[in-house]
Amino acid sequence: MKKPLIFLVLIALIAVNCGTVIMSAPPREDVKLLSEADPTAFKTTMKCWYVLWGLVPISNNSTAEVIAKYQLKNVRAKTYYSFVDYLINMVLGTFSIYTNTTVIEGNVAK
Repeated sequence: MKKPLIFLVLIALIAVNCGTVIMSAPPREDVKLLSEADPTAFKTTMKCWYVLWGLVPISNNSTAEVIAKYQLKNVRAKTYYSFVDYLINMVLGTFSIYTNTTVIEGNVAK
């Protein structure tokens, strides 16, 4: 009876993590946030990597670099766990390495 309970607890620990994505703009740039319904012309994704169950980022987890690179003036970002993220987290979670995906959408200034 204890084996199934231990197994469920281990699966839950592997599947649980946290991680932050910093929504920021480059310094001295006038960037506006878009609502969910606003149309966008640009879309890209970035994968954020973390260790210690999501506590310490080991990749760039800020949107400022993408906003500056593509000169975006109106932006929205959404972070989620894709199917690939779940697979990575299940395999590497035992080593406390986790990932999530961030979608950055926006419009370039005219």
